[in-house]
Amino acid sequence: MDKRKKQIPPYLTGLAITLIVSLIYTISPSPLTHLGYLFQNIHFQLRGPVKPNSNIVIAEIDEKSIDLLGRWPWPRSTFAKLTENLSSLNASVIAYDIIFSSPEKFPLKNNLIDLEKMIPENSSAKNYLKELLNQTNPDQMFSKTLSSGSNTVLGYFFHFSPDGLDHLTEDKRHLFFQDIKKSQFRGFLKSQADLELTHLPFPKAYAIESNLASFSDAASGSGYLTFNVDIDGMIRRLPLMVRYHDSSTEKDFYFPPLSLRILETYLEGTLLFRVSEMGMEEVIMDADESVVIPTNSKGELEINHLGPRGTFNSFSISDLLNPDYQSKLKEKVQGNIVLIGATATALEDLRSTPFDPVLPGVEIHATILDNFFNKSFLSQASPLFDLLLIVLTGILCTILYSLIKPIAGLICWVFTSLSLFLLSHWTFMEKGFWLTDIYPFITNTSIAALLMINHFIREEKQTKFIKEIFGQYLSPRVVKDLLTDPSRLKLGGEQKELSAFFTDLANFTTFSEKLSAEELVSLLNHYFTEMTDILIKNDGTLDRYDGDAIKAFFGAPMYFKDHAKRACWTCIEMQERLAELRKEYKKQGKPELVMRVGINTGEMVVGNIGSSTRMSYGMNGDSVNLAARLEGANKQYGTCALISESTYQQAKDFIEVRELDTLRVVGRATPIKIYELLGKKGTHNIPKAFSDYSEGLSNYKAQKWQNAIENFKNALKIDPNDGPSMTYLERCKIFIESPPKEDWDGVFNLTKK
Repeated sequence: MDKRKKQIPPYLTGLAITLIVSLIYTISPSPLTHLGYLFQNIHFQLRGPVKPNSNIVIAEIDEKSIDLLGRWPWPRSTFAKLTENLSSLNASVIAYDIIFSSPEKFPLKNNLIDLEKMIPENSSAKNYLKELLNQTNPDQMFSKTLSSGSNTVLGYFFHFSPDGLDHLTEDKRHLFFQDIKKSQFRGFLKSQADLELTHLPFPKAYAIESNLASFSDAASGSGYLTFNVDIDGMIRRLPLMVRYHDSSTEKDFYFPPLSLRILETYLEGTLLFRVSEMGMEEVIMDADESVVIPTNSKGELEINHLGPRGTFNSFSISDLLNPDYQSKLKEKVQGNIVLIGATATALEDLRSTPFDPVLPGVEIHATILDNFFNKSFLSQASPLFDLLLIVLTGILCTILYSLIKPIAGLICWVFTSLSLFLLSHWTFMEKGFWLTDIYPFITNTSIAALLMINHFIREEKQTKFIKEIFGQYLSPRVVKDLLTDPSRLKLGGEQKELSAFFTDLANFTTFSEKLSAEELVSLLNHYFTEMTDILIKNDGTLDRYDGDAIKAFFGAPMYFKDHAKRACWTCIEMQERLAELRKEYKKQGKPELVMRVGINTGEMVVGNIGSSTRMSYGMNGDSVNLAARLEGANKQYGTCALISESTYQQAKDFIEVRELDTLRVVGRATPIKIYELLGKKGTHNIPKAFSDYSEGLSNYKAQKWQNAIENFKNALKIDPNDGPSMTYLERCKIFIESPPKEDWDGVFNLTKK
């Protein structure tokens, strides 16, 4: 019975994730809403600032104005003068992003009233005094300027929460309501004649902070200033209608924002709100029915932000009151909408938007107006459309990640995430509506992560199998290569230029007879461990152990150009480490091991060799045999490391050598030049007898036997253990007694393997 756990099919994983994300999307408010806002911010940033319509101008209550006109709030006479000057410059609409909720006190009022009481009725003095009282009343002065000249629009404030409003009695709330009642909206277009507006999901206000009734009556119109603030503190939407319930009449009344009231005044038209049982459908201006303002069911408009602070044409209020600037401002003001609002940081009318964390609120009102004039509206995609996008993303991602390998998973995730983002950005830029970003992104990421994890689990099992089967006798590099491409486990090989590496222990048979089996195995295991660690460190591949011999190669399965250099450096490091081990072995009473090495670089066949049930990764070929002959040739010269001419040519910039001989080995007709490997370049491992040896070798090749003998004797006086000098000394003596043939080419024929 198979007790292994069955894996969940990829399509079930993808389906489950898609359903979960879709359910989260339908939750209101969704826990992922905040992340979705981050994507919207990025879309705005990528699009960059947009130049606004030229018929909107901001008169700024800035730091300069406060410095010149005095501390805030300013007298009503100042605002009266502002309104009067803007009217004289032929402003089309003057809109205040300011609330004038309290009457202004002025010192002469009480004195003039007391004096009036002392004057008899029907006296001309009394009438003059009344007229003087009216003229010196700043609120009445401001009311007068609001009602004369250009169209004026005021703003008021709604409280959308009942918290903190206990101090307002019902009578007081009704009184505030009476101040704004004139600005209520009546232009409903109902899909059904008996439709109850009270059931529609419009924002509900609990209290009002309004202007003085005299100001509201004098102005051309008014609208509320309140914005929706998202959970991240940013302004992204504006409710185009707010419901207020007046308890004294038990009726609901509906009010538009300041920006729509400005539009009505500027275009001399009326906004028509089309509603159905589902809520708001659209907003139409009867003066231009081709313009439809899209909203969600709650009647909220998505604000298409234009840019950071300073995007709109503006001027300082202080300039408006300066006679020297009047003519300069006329071009900006004439025939345009002028919004008066605070931009000074100290006045704290600052809002957070995708372009600016401290944008003055008056610029948001200007943005909404610009959206209307340029018809650059934004809207949310239908929830059904978003759900369809989530489902399609889930299906496509499930198919994609089921087909690819984990190593390509990250690349595909980046590609699909970028594609989804670009689709959303295109709809934002070209179609003017928001596609959901975060839910397809979460769907894509979750499916990619889980399916890739599933892939990794399956590959981990395969990895474990390969390591268990092959890791015991192949180098980590080979195992890694097999893990990367398991197809290498098939039989067969390839021909490459590699460096073959053979080692053997001198006099192994002699000292092995003196040790017990346990002692011999322990010694060999320690020796093989130390030498193999060095081999692996230099990226060598262990072919096999053969008795006391190590057979290895460099450059496969992972190819690198400097395989000859690595082979030579491995030999040098092995000999250095073995020299240290000999000292330890001597103290322990163990044999002092001496290792001979042969290295050759050439074409050889490397790959999996064996049967379909049992195979090993190894090397074969004539170049491999030559390395084995060079290892054995060390006996002839009393050396420990020999390399071929081909190895020397590729590694000569990294090693120190001395030329040894031109040799013809058993089974190979072509002679080769061989070298003794001495050390790494610059390590000064040159034998002290090198100079005399080199001169002797030259005389030897020139058949000057006696001279060569003297050279080699001198070399041996310096280093009595110099094997090559002893070898050539004996050869010279033999050639003196039995000279070589006339066609002698200096090649030494090696008769033993």
